[in-house]
Amino acid sequence: MSKMLRVALPIAFIVVFYAGEPAGTLFGCRAFNVIPPLMWLLLLVTLGAANAAIAFGLVRTERTRDLAFWGLVLKVCFLPVFLVSLVVFAFVGSQFSLRPEALPLAFALLTPYAVLSYALMIVTSCYGFAAIIRARDEQVISPEAAKNYKRGHAIPIADLVASIRLYLLLRRLDGAVPTNAQDTNQPSRTLNVAQPVPLINNTVTTRAPRASRIPWPTVVSLAASFCFVATAYAGGPFTMAFPSPFPMLRIDVWPLVMLVCAAASVVCTHISRDRRKPRELAFWGLLIKLSFLPFFLTTSLIVLFLGPYVLAPGGPAPQAFILPPVLLGNYIIMIVTSSHGFAAIARARNEQLISPETAKQYKRGHAIPIADLVSSIRLYLLLRRLGSAAPTTM
Repeated sequence: MSKMLRVALPIAFIVVFYAGEPAGTLFGCRAFNVIPPLMWLLLLVTLGAANAAIAFGLVRTERTRDLAFWGLVLKVCFLPVFLVSLVVFAFVGSQFSLRPEALPLAFALLTPYAVLSYALMIVTSCYGFAAIIRARDEQVISPEAAKNYKRGHAIPIADLVASIRLYLLLRRLDGAVPTNAQDTNQPSRTLNVAQPVPLINNTVTTRAPRASRIPWPTVVSLAASFCFVATAYAGGPFTMAFPSPFPMLRIDVWPLVMLVCAAASVVCTHISRDRRKPRELAFWGLLIKLSFLPFFLTTSLIVLFLGPYVLAPGGPAPQAFILPPVLLGNYIIMIVTSSHGFAAIARARNEQLISPETAKQYKRGHAIPIADLVSSIRLYLLLRRLGSAAPTTM
């Protein structure tokens, strides 16, 4: 779960920043501003603190290379922000420099902006700081080198250079060959003991055993599913029934985005199916079903509203022609939300946790509206109960 948080929190931090109205104002584009300023600031502070907490919380458990990687990702993703901020500083400074009497006003305007920009830069350096601490504690880099990297991560512009250098260094050292490794043909109890790797200061030290790698197929599958859920509520029928005061996806753009996210969710879930446990797949399938419950309730109200137009005297009214696309789209979305459930059923059947006949029943349940939610709940409860039980032929 810590790895999932470590992946999800930086992504959420980036998305929230660019989805806020202040960011849209900074870039001169308000098309995707969906979060009002006050809520945006609160979310940004919360996610910034959460990223810092999870970064330093992973110092003792995460690989230094992975920490440096996510630090570099944050730096690169926020590069447009800092470049625009630099242009703003240069422009405002040049304008007010021509009028010395206005310098106090320029100072008053730019100081809060500079403080917030620097605070944002420090937050994006948290994973870098954590990687430096871990590398120093493992004696992969010397204390003096650690101080240099920390200073680099705390200086604007130099922070990106320091992040790149740190990641390249740790990536190079990550594949270093142990200098006193025993013969690989002879099994030894010391194979999991920390092995020596070269220091950057020409000394030899030890490194802890590698942690397990990130389950990228699972991460990408969940990210695609989350994007699918977010897109569903960012336009289309839901915003037609509940108009939002903030800009949403246009009605002509929303179906295309939904189609892309749906395809990505289905494909990624299928690819990651064999690497995940049936219970985990069933859990995420149930969670996605519950996330879409308000959406399906809203579309059901729309269908009930359009129903009388079909039976209108003299033939169906023009509004009735909206009904078939709504029903078809609703069913396709329901099938997409069942992709994790279908994957869980296939995995449980292949592992003989459930019989082929039971698998068919659960598949039918996942393909029928309303029954799909009941089937998802029953499937998760069944797999949770079975847990680590011996395979059976229910």
